[in-house]
Amino acid sequence: MSTAKACCQIPPVVSNYQAVGTIENLGDLPVYTVGPKTSKKAVFVIYDIFGLHPNTKQFCDVLANNCGYQVVMPDFFRGKPATPDILGKRDELMAWLQKVGTIDVLEPSIQRVKEHLIAQGVEKTGVVGFCWGAKIAIQLSARDKYYSAASLIHPSFFANEDAEGAQAPLLLIPTKDEADLTEFMQILSKKPFGDKCEHHRFDDVHHGFAAARGNWEEGSLDKQRATEAIQLTANFFAKNVQA
Repeated sequence: MSTAKACCQIPPVVSNYQAVGTIENLGDLPVYTVGPKTSKKAVFVIYDIFGLHPNTKQFCDVLANNCGYQVVMPDFFRGKPATPDILGKRDELMAWLQKVGTIDVLEPSIQRVKEHLIAQGVEKTGVVGFCWGAKIAIQLSARDKYYSAASLIHPSFFANEDAEGAQAPLLLIPTKDEADLTEFMQILSKKPFGDKCEHHRFDDVHHGFAAARGNWEEGSLDKQRATEAIQLTANFFAKNVQA
């Protein structure tokens, strides 16, 4: 149930978007931050392998404006994301992710962000994950009830075991490049929160459309569908991120 092929081959787009958020440094961890810091709810965004790309920042900016929460996106890779030259080299990419991008490796940084949000009065947080980040998002929401819902957009490396371990409502937005998630959703449906989970296939766009690999020029299908994904996410969190 993996999109490893698409994840390993599609390069990021070049974007000139000027982000409206700011970078806050939590020790050696840069965190892109946008939206009101007075809200008791927040959104924790886990980017794709291309890091703090302008598209992903724009997603955060629009989401913060739509939902009225503070949105934070840690730079787990500390300015050293995957580069296009690694695409097509699956073994090399997977070795790199095992070194810098497993839930256990990221745990100290995740905890630092959580403590920062709690210190600001944030009581509950939703999680957004793109591609590889969706895998981390579902694992995070399964480990810690502080994260009360997760939006998983063009997810990579999913397995049915992820659904079996899920502990919070999930919104799934796969593309034409992702496997059929019917069985995954059937597993979720048996959970106590199963009726809160949602599944919206975007079969007219490619893997990465809502993050670094989307063509967001005015009038483009990617931009239209990314906007819809943001609205679905905002609506989902309004229902399921309860402070």
